[in-house]
Amino acid sequence: MAQDEEFKLTYGLIASIKAFSTRLSPVEPKDGFHSFATDKYIMHFFESTTSMKFLLTSDLTAPSLRDLLHQIFLIYTETVCRNVLVPARGRTIDSQLFISRLETAIQQSPYFSSK
Repeated sequence: MAQDEEFKLTYGLIASIKAFSTRLSPVEPKDGFHSFATDKYIMHFFESTTSMKFLLTSDLTAPSLRDLLHQIFLIYTETVCRNVLVPARGRTIDSQLFISRLETAIQQSPYFSSK
């Protein structure tokens, strides 16, 4: 499957799950959904107030990674959004500073394991 097609399917999946969980909730959801699990992985989800979406997959033993996703959002904001040299559009973030800080944040996370 082409990467572009995978992105579109993932976006559609997230949009569908958000709509489904909102409709089924007996109370008004404050934060929406945070993750969903299959028998193989957990997909963690974070959406900023500006509708920027971040996804991270983990194994089934990982707890909520919402704090890590929020940290990744802050790294993105500091290194990409506030950097006029990084293109504002496109699928690939071409910023070595972002990639370096992202790798450091994930590797320093207590949930990271290099199997």
